[in-house]
Amino acid sequence: MKKIVHIAQSAGGVAEYLYMFLKNFNTKEYENILIVSEDYKEQIDRFKNISSKVYFVPMIREIKLKEDLRAVKEVKKIIKKEKPDIVYLHSSKAGAIGRLALFFNLKTTILYNAHGWYFNAKMSKKKKLLIVMIERILALRTDKIINISQSEYDSAIKYKIAGNKKMCVIENGIDFNKFKDSNKYREETRKKYNIKKNEKVIGVVGRLTEQKDPMTSIKAFELIYKNNKNVKLMFVGDGELKEEVIDYANRHKLEKNVIVTEWVNEVEKYIPAFDVAILPSKWEGFGLVLIEYMACDKPIVATNVGGIADIIKDKENGILVEVENYEQLADEVEKLIKDNDLSKNIIENNKTHRTRYEIKNLVKEHIKYLEELV
Repeated sequence: MKKIVHIAQSAGGVAEYLYMFLKNFNTKEYENILIVSEDYKEQIDRFKNISSKVYFVPMIREIKLKEDLRAVKEVKKIIKKEKPDIVYLHSSKAGAIGRLALFFNLKTTILYNAHGWYFNAKMSKKKKLLIVMIERILALRTDKIINISQSEYDSAIKYKIAGNKKMCVIENGIDFNKFKDSNKYREETRKKYNIKKNEKVIGVVGRLTEQKDPMTSIKAFELIYKNNKNVKLMFVGDGELKEEVIDYANRHKLEKNVIVTEWVNEVEKYIPAFDVAILPSKWEGFGLVLIEYMACDKPIVATNVGGIADIIKDKENGILVEVENYEQLADEVEKLIKDNDLSKNIIENNKTHRTRYEIKNLVKEHIKYLEELV
């Protein structure tokens, strides 16, 4: 049996990806071991059932030399003990720590998935160049780089991270089976948050961070609320901008119509409560939640950035808007609330479009590359 060690620091969308991947990775040829940050402790029960071992290493999102070197040392010790055939690195921070730990260990094959290139985030030119340079250097000690969308692949080529022979595209996917009870969960969630039958819910799933731009969501909602009092805005997530969102709602007398659920693992119980689903990200490598919106038959409005534009074709299976343009976001959401035919058309188009994002396709592509690498 071949041994794969997965290393992950981020516990948001990356954790969900990792969980779905391992849960559906039904092959007896590989043993899966996890090295994760302490952020995973809250959800460790579900990972214990789908991996043979779980190690916790104090990895943090920010760049801090002392803490990062300690993490590299810990990872190096675990890898020496486990002697894996393949190390699969998930996201930029884990990618850096894992490859530094393995830089002189040429026997172990390294697979790297950035889950959205960090240098595409909003940052200074100087910082962007530094991140690009680090990725180029670390790519020298990488056997295969997985890009989660075509736009991510194009971005890596543009910044000369690696040659095209070292890179590939494996689009994200989800397990559609977990959304089979949507109707039941719609009623349960709406009852839980006292949402009336005649109220329309505008919902967004994701961390309340700069990337997901919750302030644009709530500013758009304020405009919508002026024209229609029977609406609510639901944030399914948590993050550093949570207090800013709540403060804005309070100052603008929207607190009774804005719901913040905090972080949840079972988004399949919350998305069904939506009437319109939005994703106003400033940057996005893929936007996995878009497929979850599709699985729950929700009309979608999202920003025209990165991997989102690979998934959503404007006016066909969703509506695309400009980044930070809350007025445009409000207009398009209002159209979907008022125009049932437009919403139904988007939903019907996605029933065909979403099949390419089945989790089995993602697993199949991974197995193909794993066999090549080993």
